[in-house]
Amino acid sequence: MKNKLIALVCSLLMVFGFTTTALAADQSALVGFVNVQYVLQNYPGIKEILQQISDEKTKLQSQYTEQAQNMSDADKNALNANISREYNTFETNTMAPVQKKIQKAIAKVAKSNGILNVVNSNSMLFGGKDLTEEVVKNLQDK
Repeated sequence: MKNKLIALVCSLLMVFGFTTTALAADQSALVGFVNVQYVLQNYPGIKEILQQISDEKTKLQSQYTEQAQNMSDADKNALNANISREYNTFETNTMAPVQKKIQKAIAKVAKSNGILNVVNSNSMLFGGKDLTEEVVKNLQDK
């Protein structure tokens, strides 16, 4: 009888251990998602940042038109490639701090919700937790 009681207690402890492990695994498997496009559209000052990028594009297009007037096709192609690189560098450098702040906000919100994995909302088909509004709020609070 005593052996059966010990076996029952051991069995219960094992079941409890498996249940706790399963619950912990379930929590760590929770996935969050963020509508990054929506976050970007609601980023503080994004209209001004996009205007800077647009202004730079207009300036570079004017520069190309002015410089390419009397050039050969080969020189025009080289100038176009150079101006395109210049524009891409400007756009990348202008948007890099924005992207970095968005990434930090996503990481902070995910951590506060106990979420280890976050995907873009257009990749999420089912389930998960929407963190979009919390990320937007986090960015606006700064």
